[in-house]
Amino acid sequence: MNKKTDELQVELARQDELKNKKLMTNMWVLLCTTSIFYIGIIYLAIFALKEGPLLGTIVGVSTVIFVIVAFYALKLEVEAGYYKCNNCGHRFIPTYWAALWAPHFHTTRYLKCPECNNRSWAKKVMTKED
Repeated sequence: MNKKTDELQVELARQDELKNKKLMTNMWVLLCTTSIFYIGIIYLAIFALKEGPLLGTIVGVSTVIFVIVAFYALKLEVEAGYYKCNNCGHRFIPTYWAALWAPHFHTTRYLKCPECNNRSWAKKVMTKED
């Protein structure tokens, strides 16, 4: 019976890691695609229209859409996996607001660990445990 329980736990951990990797992949695809379209629309609008209220409207609307997608991409990043504290090694999921305001480079964020209460550059990891 104990062997069966261990096998189920391993399978659940594997499925959780796979789900987290899919979320991160979706986040990057969404963000990269939106960035390419945003830059393309801005260039096309600038070169085609040169000036006027239509140009301002296109730039404004496309910027709002880009920002909304960026906030959603952050939501996907926070929901996928965990952040590993650089000080104590504790793995945790920060709040959306903590991740939003944290300085970051790629998916490494300067966050406060709930375990040791210290701030460090927490790296994104896909599993709860090694």
